[in-house]
Amino acid sequence: MAFCAAVTLAGGLQGTAGADAPRPAGPGAGPAPAAAPDFGASRADGTTFKDGTMSLGPAPAARRSVGAAPHGEGWQLDKATKLLASGYTIKFYDKKSADVLTRYVKASAADLQRVTNIRYTIDTKPVGWDYVRPRGEVVIGLLKRPCVPGATPDQPWKVVRDGSGTANLSCGFYSSSLPDTTTSGHAYIDSEFFTADGKAIPWMGETYLRSHISHELGHTMGLAHANRSEKRGDCAVGSDSGEKPVMCTPSDAYQDKRAGTYVQQFDVQGLRYLARGAGAALPPQGRVTGLAKKCLDVKGGKAANGTRVQLFTCNGGVAQSWILQKDGTFRALGKCLDNAGNVNKNGNRIQLSDCTGGPAQKWKTDAKGRIVHVASGKVLDVTGGRTANGTLIQLYTAKTAKGQVWSVPK
Repeated sequence: MAFCAAVTLAGGLQGTAGADAPRPAGPGAGPAPAAAPDFGASRADGTTFKDGTMSLGPAPAARRSVGAAPHGEGWQLDKATKLLASGYTIKFYDKKSADVLTRYVKASAADLQRVTNIRYTIDTKPVGWDYVRPRGEVVIGLLKRPCVPGATPDQPWKVVRDGSGTANLSCGFYSSSLPDTTTSGHAYIDSEFFTADGKAIPWMGETYLRSHISHELGHTMGLAHANRSEKRGDCAVGSDSGEKPVMCTPSDAYQDKRAGTYVQQFDVQGLRYLARGAGAALPPQGRVTGLAKKCLDVKGGKAANGTRVQLFTCNGGVAQSWILQKDGTFRALGKCLDNAGNVNKNGNRIQLSDCTGGPAQKWKTDAKGRIVHVASGKVLDVTGGRTANGTLIQLYTAKTAKGQVWSVPK
């Protein structure tokens, strides 16, 4: 099926992978940066190739000004402002795409579902390159140099299957056949980012590749670049790590175990905006307040594993913004509230750590307002009942002390 000539594009293309990846200097360090945007939108679902080329029509003569769409620190939408409440199924064009990309896509999809409380299903049965994508589906493919930006912003651009596209360029798009809604999407990852056996090429590395693929899948959901201006790399920087959002371009993003996820400090807020538009029941987010009306706070705003959790004056910062997930985790800065070593003893260390799904990170609130560690039955306690800033939080036997009573976001 030929792509309808009436369909217009809300953006062009941008090199996000080879151009954006952190890499060593010197020979073999990778190509020079590309500069065009890597996302766009159409008014129709079911975009297909014709004779190996997907012609998507001209982009506007000039992109919309930054800030015209809903946005916040570290996130920005393109035009759609809501997701499909019924959710999405992510499919693959061919077997090679499924074989190489499934593990990345599964990780991103699980994170999308956790953040939005909207269903994301993975179907690894290849659909073929001539597949007519219906509403509610995202299709992703692995191709050599698939993306071809127009020579100027107002010229047509294409996706190709013959390897004639721009080097080190992946791209992701969403469709909006319902007003203001991300109804489907499609993304194309440059196969040159992988070795013959499906591993990340050395100059890119596994960590960056995870963020790169999450970046393109973010575009299929309606997320635009998080850049504050048209300048590449001009994005908010995380106070927890000095890293930028996944949706920044270049998308270096987080270089630890959070790579490839939508970290609470940034991209999560854009996804929550989209999910809220769909009417999804979002996990509560906000500050957790306790003794002297002070806040549960990640010490120093640092997300390094083992960072202590303390009592501190409420200041509205991200180190005091907690998401209470349905799985029983309390999350801040993309990591989890953790009872160190899952040790059941009074005074045990309460810290921030990588989310594992383990019993050390499962919490619930009781009728008396205490935050209970499910495995031990003990609770979050302000050490010594002190109210000074920096007083550490510990695990302790439940009692009637005011230092064990908390108010959590609903």
